[in-house]
Amino acid sequence: MQRPHALLLDFDGLLADYEHRIHLRQLADAAGRAPEQVDAVLRTDGLEFAHARGELDGEQLLQALNQRLGSELIAAHWHAARLAATRLRSDCMAVLERVHSDVQVSVLTNNGLLTQPVIEQLLGTRRVLCSAALGVRKPDPAAYLAACAALGCAPERSLFVDHLFRNVQGAREAGLQADTAFHAQSLRRLLKRNHCLG
Repeated sequence: MQRPHALLLDFDGLLADYEHRIHLRQLADAAGRAPEQVDAVLRTDGLEFAHARGELDGEQLLQALNQRLGSELIAAHWHAARLAATRLRSDCMAVLERVHSDVQVSVLTNNGLLTQPVIEQLLGTRRVLCSAALGVRKPDPAAYLAACAALGCAPERSLFVDHLFRNVQGAREAGLQADTAFHAQSLRRLLKRNHCLG
Protein backbone atom coordinates (compact mmCIF):
# COMPACT_ATOMS: atom_id res chain seq x y z
CA MET A 1 0.00 0.00 0.00
CA GLN A 2 1.40 3.38 -1.02
CA ARG A 3 1.51 6.26 1.41
CA PRO A 4 -1.25 8.83 0.67
CA HIS A 5 -0.23 12.20 -0.71
CA ALA A 6 -3.00 13.93 1.23
CA LEU A 7 -4.70 13.30 4.57
CA LEU A 8 -8.17 14.85 5.00
CA LEU A 9 -9.60 14.85 8.50
CA ASP A 10 -12.95 15.58 10.06
CA PHE A 11 -12.85 18.31 12.74
CA ASP A 12 -15.84 18.18 15.13
CA GLY A 13 -16.04 14.68 16.59
CA LEU A 14 -12.49 13.67 15.68
CA LEU A 15 -9.99 16.48 16.27
CA ALA A 16 -12.25 18.46 18.59
CA ASP A 17 -15.26 18.20 20.85
CA TYR A 18 -18.04 20.68 20.12
CA GLU A 19 -20.94 21.61 22.41
CA HIS A 20 -23.72 23.24 20.39
CA ARG A 21 -25.60 24.26 23.55
CA ILE A 22 -22.61 26.35 24.67
CA HIS A 23 -22.43 28.02 21.26
CA LEU A 24 -26.15 28.82 21.46
CA ARG A 25 -25.94 30.15 25.02
CA GLN A 26 -23.02 32.44 24.18
CA LEU A 27 -24.77 33.77 21.07
CA ALA A 28 -27.98 34.24 23.02
CA ASP A 29 -26.19 36.22 25.73
CA ALA A 30 -24.63 38.48 23.08
CA ALA A 31 -28.01 38.92 21.36
CA GLY A 32 -29.96 39.51 24.58
CA ARG A 33 -32.27 36.61 23.73
CA ALA A 34 -33.00 33.11 25.05
CA PRO A 35 -30.95 30.20 23.60
CA GLU A 36 -34.19 28.63 22.39
CA GLN A 37 -34.95 31.71 20.30
CA VAL A 38 -31.51 31.65 18.66
CA ASP A 39 -31.78 27.91 18.05
CA ALA A 40 -35.22 28.31 16.45
CA VAL A 41 -33.96 30.93 14.03
CA LEU A 42 -30.80 28.99 13.09
CA ARG A 43 -32.52 25.63 12.68
CA THR A 44 -36.19 26.22 11.89
CA ASP A 45 -35.47 28.92 9.34
CA GLY A 46 -32.64 26.83 7.91
CA LEU A 47 -30.07 29.58 8.27
CA GLU A 48 -27.37 27.36 9.75
CA PHE A 49 -27.50 24.83 6.92
CA ALA A 50 -27.68 27.55 4.29
CA HIS A 51 -24.54 29.06 5.79
CA ALA A 52 -22.78 25.68 5.87
CA ARG A 53 -23.68 25.12 2.21
CA GLY A 54 -22.28 28.50 1.26
CA GLU A 55 -25.67 29.94 0.29
CA LEU A 56 -25.26 32.64 2.96
CA ASP A 57 -21.90 34.21 3.71
CA GLY A 58 -21.04 35.39 7.21
CA GLU A 59 -22.47 38.88 6.85
CA GLN A 60 -25.68 37.55 5.31
CA LEU A 61 -26.13 35.03 8.13
CA LEU A 62 -25.60 37.68 10.79
CA GLN A 63 -27.96 40.08 9.02
CA ALA A 64 -30.67 37.40 8.86
CA LEU A 65 -30.16 36.56 12.55
CA ASN A 66 -30.31 40.19 13.58
CA GLN A 67 -33.45 40.85 11.53
CA ARG A 68 -35.28 37.92 13.11
CA LEU A 69 -33.99 38.43 16.65
CA GLY A 70 -33.87 42.22 16.76
CA SER A 71 -30.24 41.91 17.82
CA GLU A 72 -26.87 43.40 16.86
CA LEU A 73 -24.67 40.34 16.55
CA ILE A 74 -21.33 40.73 14.77
CA ALA A 75 -18.72 38.25 13.58
CA ALA A 76 -16.72 38.61 16.81
CA HIS A 77 -19.74 37.33 18.79
CA TRP A 78 -19.98 34.23 16.59
CA HIS A 79 -16.23 33.60 16.81
CA ALA A 80 -16.18 33.93 20.60
CA ALA A 81 -19.20 31.62 20.97
CA ARG A 82 -17.74 28.96 18.67
CA LEU A 83 -14.38 29.12 20.43
CA ALA A 84 -16.03 28.72 23.84
CA ALA A 85 -17.95 25.69 22.55
CA THR A 86 -14.93 23.92 21.04
CA ARG A 87 -12.24 21.92 22.82
CA LEU A 88 -9.33 20.65 20.75
CA ARG A 89 -8.32 17.04 21.43
CA SER A 90 -4.65 17.38 22.29
CA ASP A 91 -4.02 13.64 22.03
CA CYS A 92 -5.31 13.54 18.45
CA MET A 93 -3.26 16.61 17.57
CA ALA A 94 -0.20 14.86 18.99
CA VAL A 95 -0.80 11.98 16.57
CA LEU A 96 -0.84 14.42 13.65
CA GLU A 97 2.57 15.75 14.68
CA ARG A 98 3.98 12.34 13.76
CA VAL A 99 2.60 12.34 10.20
CA HIS A 100 5.31 12.18 7.53
CA SER A 101 6.23 15.60 6.17
CA ASP A 102 5.47 14.52 2.59
CA VAL A 103 1.78 13.94 3.49
CA GLN A 104 -0.38 17.06 3.10
CA VAL A 105 -2.61 17.30 6.19
CA SER A 106 -5.89 19.26 5.97
CA VAL A 107 -9.31 19.42 7.59
CA LEU A 108 -12.58 18.92 5.69
CA THR A 109 -15.53 20.13 7.73
CA ASN A 110 -19.22 20.86 7.23
CA ASN A 111 -19.03 24.40 8.54
CA GLY A 112 -19.73 27.91 7.34
CA LEU A 113 -17.28 30.70 6.66
CA LEU A 114 -17.95 32.35 10.03
CA THR A 115 -16.57 29.27 11.77
CA GLN A 116 -13.54 28.76 9.50
CA PRO A 117 -11.33 31.40 11.21
CA VAL A 118 -11.99 29.78 14.61
CA ILE A 119 -10.93 26.34 13.37
CA GLU A 120 -7.87 27.87 11.70
CA GLN A 121 -6.97 29.61 14.96
CA LEU A 122 -7.18 26.32 16.85
CA LEU A 123 -5.23 24.31 14.28
CA GLY A 124 -2.47 26.78 13.52
CA THR A 125 -0.88 26.05 10.15
CA ARG A 126 -3.23 23.24 9.10
CA ARG A 127 -5.32 24.04 6.04
CA VAL A 128 -9.08 24.12 6.62
CA LEU A 129 -11.55 23.33 3.84
CA CYS A 130 -15.14 24.24 4.75
CA SER A 131 -18.24 22.99 2.98
CA ALA A 132 -19.36 26.61 2.55
CA ALA A 133 -16.30 27.45 0.47
CA LEU A 134 -16.59 24.24 -1.54
CA GLY A 135 -20.33 24.74 -2.11
CA VAL A 136 -21.20 21.17 -1.10
CA ARG A 137 -21.37 19.22 2.17
CA LYS A 138 -20.20 15.80 3.25
CA PRO A 139 -21.27 13.06 2.52
CA ASP A 140 -21.93 14.20 -1.05
CA PRO A 141 -19.09 12.68 -3.14
CA ALA A 142 -18.69 16.05 -4.85
CA ALA A 143 -17.42 17.51 -1.55
CA TYR A 144 -14.43 15.18 -1.48
CA LEU A 145 -13.64 15.70 -5.15
CA ALA A 146 -13.73 19.46 -4.61
CA ALA A 147 -11.42 19.10 -1.60
CA CYS A 148 -8.95 16.99 -3.58
CA ALA A 149 -9.00 19.54 -6.40
CA ALA A 150 -8.30 22.34 -3.91
CA LEU A 151 -5.34 20.38 -2.56
CA GLY A 152 -4.08 19.39 -6.01
CA CYS A 153 -4.15 15.73 -5.05
CA ALA A 154 -5.71 12.77 -6.88
CA PRO A 155 -8.64 11.19 -4.98
CA GLU A 156 -7.04 7.73 -5.09
CA ARG A 157 -3.94 9.09 -3.33
CA SER A 158 -5.97 10.83 -0.62
CA LEU A 159 -7.00 9.36 2.74
CA PHE A 160 -10.13 10.71 4.43
CA VAL A 161 -10.87 10.08 8.13
CA ASP A 162 -14.17 10.86 9.88
CA HIS A 163 -16.02 9.68 12.98
CA LEU A 164 -19.24 9.22 10.96
CA PHE A 165 -19.42 6.23 8.63
CA ARG A 166 -21.87 7.94 6.26
CA ASN A 167 -19.16 10.52 5.53
CA VAL A 168 -16.62 7.74 4.98
CA GLN A 169 -19.02 6.11 2.52
CA GLY A 170 -19.32 9.34 0.56
CA ALA A 171 -15.53 9.62 0.34
CA ARG A 172 -15.22 6.05 -0.88
CA GLU A 173 -17.83 6.72 -3.57
CA ALA A 174 -15.66 9.63 -4.70
CA GLY A 175 -12.67 7.30 -5.05
CA LEU A 176 -10.75 8.26 -1.91
CA GLN A 177 -9.27 5.87 0.59
CA ALA A 178 -11.42 6.39 3.69
CA ASP A 179 -12.08 4.98 7.14
CA THR A 180 -13.51 5.88 10.54
CA ALA A 181 -11.66 6.94 13.68
CA PHE A 182 -13.17 8.04 16.98
CA HIS A 183 -10.24 8.97 19.22
CA ALA A 184 -6.46 9.19 19.28
CA GLN A 185 -5.93 5.45 19.57
CA SER A 186 -8.04 4.55 16.52
CA LEU A 187 -6.59 7.49 14.56
CA ARG A 188 -3.06 6.31 15.36
CA ARG A 189 -3.83 2.74 14.28
CA LEU A 190 -5.40 3.91 11.02
CA LEU A 191 -2.56 6.25 10.09
CA LYS A 192 0.03 3.63 10.98
CA ARG A 193 -1.74 1.07 8.79
CA ASN A 194 -1.63 3.54 5.92
CA HIS A 195 2.10 4.27 6.41
CA CYS A 196 1.45 7.89 7.37
CA LEU A 197 3.32 7.96 10.70
CA GLY A 198 7.02 8.45 11.21
